[in-house]
Amino acid sequence: MDYFFSQILIDLQKRISKEVPAIQYIDQDLGQLGQVGENGRPALAYPAVLIDFPNSDYSELSSSAQLGMVPITFQLVFDNYSATWHKAPLRDRMKGLEYLEIEQKLHNALNGWSEDYFTNLTRTNVKSQNNNDIGLRVRQLTYTTSYEDYSTNQEETKEVVFKFNGGLKPN
Repeated sequence: MDYFFSQILIDLQKRISKEVPAIQYIDQDLGQLGQVGENGRPALAYPAVLIDFPNSDYSELSSSAQLGMVPITFQLVFDNYSATWHKAPLRDRMKGLEYLEIEQKLHNALNGWSEDYFTNLTRTNVKSQNNNDIGLRVRQLTYTTSYEDYSTNQEETKEVVFKFNGGLKPN
């Protein structure tokens, strides 16, 4: 696959499913949180991760290459029903806070990770969304990476091999 965003989405899905098996659904963010299923909530398996690539910035490397600075958002979605208020039994509170452990595992899997075509992912932001009206807890984690885009380069490259037949003349 030659297109950066397609390839990184597939690689992110593979990485998250391997490193954080508790996550049951990994997809690109296509507005699933705004879609209501039969039970009044999005038709996802929970916990879920929705991935998006908002607002990438590019600068010129050469006439046919650009450097892309790419933020990647991960919407981590939980259907959390356990009480976390201070008078709830400790067991219930711990159950209600499990989403934070999964968030930490996701961070551990992503932060500093790279492949040969993009730089290390670095966490830049975390924020919560209130989706109490549909019984969901949503945390949005943002990471940044960069990559070099040579996709418009129309030049054909050829491998050149130089052979040296001879020796070096001593001084």
